[in-house]
Amino acid sequence: MGDTAGWSRLAAGRPDKTSPAVLVLIWLAWVLVPPLLVFGGAIGAAPFFGEQPTAAERSQATTLYLVAAVLALGLPLLGLVLSWRTRRVAAACFGAALVVALVPVGLLLAEEVRGAGTYAPDPGPPVCQEHSGGDNRCPGG
Repeated sequence: MGDTAGWSRLAAGRPDKTSPAVLVLIWLAWVLVPPLLVFGGAIGAAPFFGEQPTAAERSQATTLYLVAAVLALGLPLLGLVLSWRTRRVAAACFGAALVVALVPVGLLLAEEVRGAGTYAPDPGPPVCQEHSGGDNRCPGG
């Protein structure tokens, strides 16, 4: 229970600094991936040619928004943790990115919660269309 020698040996073999390439990749992923996911969700849930998105399209958009929110907060947090003790400038940048990400993530999640039940069900065809070769099923004629 009190054996910490194993953990200190494991920590002793770890490099003192995180590679700058890893930090740059985390930064690039934070800058590129969440906005692309939000864009994909917006396109998937957008009405095209007057047709409302289906329940599956709305569900997929919600999933993309949730993943974007997790990555927008998680990637700067990961970068902050990896650079906290050894790279003060990188840690400050990741901390600022985390603070900056709070505003759009909050707005995105608030919009998702507010708009969760606002989709109107599909009313079907707007007019009765008569078809040839059979009886008329349109009301009034």
